[in-house]
Amino acid sequence: MKQKLPFILLIAAGLLIVFSFYGKALLRPDSMMFASSGDGLKNYFTYSYHIRHDSSAVSFEGMNYPYGEHIMYTDCHPVAALLLRSLSGPFPFIAGYSVGMLNFLMILSVFLTFIVVYLLLAEFGINRWIGLIFSVGITLLAPQIFRLGGHLALSYSLAIPLSWLLIIKSLKKPDRFSLYFLILLNNTFWFFIHAYLGMIVSFFLLMMLVVHFLTDRDKLKKIRHTLYLLAALLIPIVILLLFIRLTDTHTGRTDNPSGFFQYVAEADDIFVPNHPPLRPLLDSLTGNGIRQQWEAWSYVGISATLMVLVMLFAALFRLIKRKATGIDRFFGSRIMNVSLIAAFAVLLFAMAVPFRQFPALVDLVPFMKQFRALGRFTWPFFFVLTAFTAFVINKLHETSHDRKGRITTIVIALVAGLLNIVEALPYHREMKYTINQSPNLFQRENLNKSLNSAIGMINPAEYQAIISLPFFYQGSESYSRPQNDETVRSSIVISYHTGLPLVCANLTRTSIQESKNIVQIVTPDYYKKTIGADLHDNRPFLVVRTGDPITPYEELLFNKCRPVFQGKEVSLYRLDKKSLFSNSSAEVMADFMQRRASFITRDLFSLSDSSFVYYDSYEQTHTEHPFRGNGGFRSEKKNKNVLAEFAPGTFEKGKKYLASAWMYNGLPDALNLYFRFIIEEYDESADSWESTVYFPDQSETINGDWSLVEGEFEVKNPGNRIYIVTIGTRDAKGPLFIDDLLIRESGKDVYSIAGSYSTLFFNNHRIQLR
Repeated sequence: MKQKLPFILLIAAGLLIVFSFYGKALLRPDSMMFASSGDGLKNYFTYSYHIRHDSSAVSFEGMNYPYGEHIMYTDCHPVAALLLRSLSGPFPFIAGYSVGMLNFLMILSVFLTFIVVYLLLAEFGINRWIGLIFSVGITLLAPQIFRLGGHLALSYSLAIPLSWLLIIKSLKKPDRFSLYFLILLNNTFWFFIHAYLGMIVSFFLLMMLVVHFLTDRDKLKKIRHTLYLLAALLIPIVILLLFIRLTDTHTGRTDNPSGFFQYVAEADDIFVPNHPPLRPLLDSLTGNGIRQQWEAWSYVGISATLMVLVMLFAALFRLIKRKATGIDRFFGSRIMNVSLIAAFAVLLFAMAVPFRQFPALVDLVPFMKQFRALGRFTWPFFFVLTAFTAFVINKLHETSHDRKGRITTIVIALVAGLLNIVEALPYHREMKYTINQSPNLFQRENLNKSLNSAIGMINPAEYQAIISLPFFYQGSESYSRPQNDETVRSSIVISYHTGLPLVCANLTRTSIQESKNIVQIVTPDYYKKTIGADLHDNRPFLVVRTGDPITPYEELLFNKCRPVFQGKEVSLYRLDKKSLFSNSSAEVMADFMQRRASFITRDLFSLSDSSFVYYDSYEQTHTEHPFRGNGGFRSEKKNKNVLAEFAPGTFEKGKKYLASAWMYNGLPDALNLYFRFIIEEYDESADSWESTVYFPDQSETINGDWSLVEGEFEVKNPGNRIYIVTIGTRDAKGPLFIDDLLIRESGKDVYSIAGSYSTLFFNNHRIQLR
């Protein structure tokens, strides 16, 4: 009983802590959503919609209509969604409790982490009482707790210590074949919770296996067990890849996603606190000069940080003075040493080493580009270093030969463990507040009157899908439209309660061609919308309109709609399929011909008044890809390109201008990866720049292999010089093709007719009349 007392106290402490912070989530898990916007709401939606509405086990149909998306790209907890979807057939009530089940699992993971970390420390022979206080501190400090507010499937702090525990047991007892099977099941399970989580676990365990094998003097005698363990680690990766390869029907995903060098870790993400009580002190000392990467937060605590500093100082002293320091005794466990080296190797990857130093290596290993948030790979180092801190303090306790030394080490253990807990409590106070902000929006009784009334007016059988205005799209990175929380939230809620899929999407790595087709929904109707060939349903669309402002092109689409329901927060409209694809070229031409007599003629253009107009067709420059005529601007996408330069006095203060240019999108990554269209204003006297930035990948107008990129600007001082430029990243690849730069006053029209009235130039649009 005495030996079991620390474990019993751990269970009691774990329950007390979890219920203190997350009691509501455990007792009433279905009453709340941990997040009601952004990735959090999207992840609840992809999971719950799949369980309740999807007709296919491997396809999520709730967004990206009419194409849908493979479940492994939706952050939907695939293993949980598949299990509950299959159970909801014979037990339909399960679908109504999907949010509660997920909430309960995520909080249960916190409680189970207390137990697994305690067992993990016991594997290293750490005193049970020291293990008790450190398992509480390590669990509370675990950085994945912040994922409860959005990246739900990454919130399982249980994953890494459990996987580490299993491989330790396997390395200690290589003849227990059941452990290989458990490791295989464990890693496969985490891959099907979230591919990132599975890869972090697998990478860490593979590094442990490699280091263990390389440092084993009898490696040849144990080669059979090494191969068994290697198979247990590689088979889950093969299962994942085969599953996607055999079931994914979507083609043309990007092989060059952004973020590889953007969300990397640095030392301050590991050793500098990101919350009170210490962070405010550091901010006051540094003048708020500390800048950390949220994706890489893995603060190990002041105890582990001080331990590392002492170790480094002792090692340096030993190196310089050539005197023994006694630190060798802390490296007597081979498994711990292997773990430290493996975790450090994974940490280097999280820091993009050596890729940051030699960027060309990324192109030699293109698979690496699939990891767009390397900072997450710091998590194994967090668990290993905090466990090593407990191991060091335990070793001090074991090697203390007198009563005074033992009392001192007990005090050190208590102080170190309690410091971890004190530093971690603000994490959980923050998350307690965060996850209690929103009711479960997938329960009708929790919706506001406007949304409830809107849903009540919808007969899902009348419509094929939902189009949201403002229109949003995130997915392929090549073609996108910005999101607004209220529009996304209303659309998702209506979609879940009606079962109608969304044309819009908030996903990752969707098919580039699919995203191009879908964004063309808001392209002016005088261009061909290629999505028409993929819409086999002739029913109308339900248009969800919130109070958020819409663009002029969205206004053109909205004008084709007929009202269904008018509410305070959300209104519903009907858009017939025929109206969506109707062409207004003739109306634009007729309007021009009617007004033409009052227009001013300047050069080749007919202008609505004498306002400013600038046009460059680039006909004097040869290009392989002209948009109109034979010439065009050609350069490299990377770095800065000046399209036009204007002397002081060209533009007037108080007036708004619209710059537009056609950009070629027919090459891989032609207009994305932080490529910008910028209007720059240079104040020579102050040597300062003002910039108005637009992103070509967000263009609404897509005409085949060309996108019309537009941006409104207003000069701060007419005496400044103005530049129209594009800027790509230093490592951007490929050529850049641009044609027809037009600058005009906002609200003023510019026309020109070419080819015997067969083509109308209208505000830089090319409208085919025949």
